[in-house]
Amino acid sequence: MIKLHGVTLSNYHNTAKLALVEKDIPFEEINQMPSQEPDVLVSSPMGKVPWLEIDGECLSETNVIFDYLEEIKPELPLYPTDSFARAKAKEIIRVVENYIDLPARRHIGAVYFGGPVDDVAFKEARPALEKGLSALSRIACFAPYIAGDAYTYADIAAYFQIRFANLHTTKIYNWDITESMPGLRDYLVMLGERAAVTAVDSVMQEALENFLPK
Repeated sequence: MIKLHGVTLSNYHNTAKLALVEKDIPFEEINQMPSQEPDVLVSSPMGKVPWLEIDGECLSETNVIFDYLEEIKPELPLYPTDSFARAKAKEIIRVVENYIDLPARRHIGAVYFGGPVDDVAFKEARPALEKGLSALSRIACFAPYIAGDAYTYADIAAYFQIRFANLHTTKIYNWDITESMPGLRDYLVMLGERAAVTAVDSVMQEALENFLPK
């Protein structure tokens, strides 16, 4: 059985977890925080979570995990079959990860651990996020899904990465980014009503409620 190593608080852990659930692939969840310890770096070269363990071999990076899951269970596709449409879904994932999730991460210390807000991050993260949201608005379809008429890995990534970023922006800037793009809030609500999304996200939200500074 596949083992999913990670922590419930992680948006990327839950991204991989939801992909496994949606593909109906059995897995065992192993609690593991990110770490630079040698035993972790053997399994995840950057020490990040999540990673998959398959018959003693390990695979990290969610985009790589998506591709692997698609290969081992093609009968439940989560990428479009058309080559260009598949590439567009992957483009959306990169935009969401690199230009929305990544700038928001500069505030992890303040949001997750109650540390002071970094002045440089405060000045730089919001313009970067605005640029990322603008880029996403040019390629997102919401028809009804973010890459078109089919539910894909792009929706899984968007759901967790955008909501992760919004957790940061609402706390740091009092800015709800889901209101920054027409259709985005309703799209996220629609995804949240999906049974598999509800099952995975409810566990994450409970963990966040217990962990985040009050």
